[in-house]
Amino acid sequence: VFGKDIALILILNNLSIDQKRVKVDVSASTILYTRRAVSEILKATTSVDLGSKQGKHIQIKIPYSYYGRYLTTDKRIQVTALCEVMNMHGAKLLVEKTIILEDTNIIIKIPRRVVVNKAATLEISYANPLPEPVNRCILLVTLMNQQVKIHLAPLAPRERSKIYFEFTPRRTGPLQLQVDFSCDKFSHVKGFVTIAVAPA
Repeated sequence: VFGKDIALILILNNLSIDQKRVKVDVSASTILYTRRAVSEILKATTSVDLGSKQGKHIQIKIPYSYYGRYLTTDKRIQVTALCEVMNMHGAKLLVEKTIILEDTNIIIKIPRRVVVNKAATLEISYANPLPEPVNRCILLVTLMNQQVKIHLAPLAPRERSKIYFEFTPRRTGPLQLQVDFSCDKFSHVKGFVTIAVAPA
């Protein structure tokens, strides 16, 4: 989840009866959805000894402080581990994993029944998932082809807050509401919901 430390486990298995020493080069970069690297955020090397038919786990940790300011709006991190078996004439194995960090910031609660030409109130809950405060918070609400920009108070680390938004639907049928939350540390955290508007 965006704002939390990332923990991964690399599992190495020696399928032969011979003892092996494996050198592991781990690197991680923030990337765009096209897989183009933006910033390298982690580089580490370790070695492990694997006995006959033995398996070992290598823990890889990427703290939020490593990736936070380098993350793009795609919220993707590419982790690669190059495993080289020593004394095996350069036998190598490359393991790759793309992590897409999830947002859990926006929660939209709608009334059980929304009726045409009658005022309805939505509850929009938003959060700062980071271990640091955020400022210049803005909520952009798009509904019935209109956008409303709401300036919000700063949020403390891990703080959740909410606002109430009143609107009056002018026609029956499905109505799409989109919410876009941005601040000085991240932008374009989206939430959306479809509202079924009933006849009067």
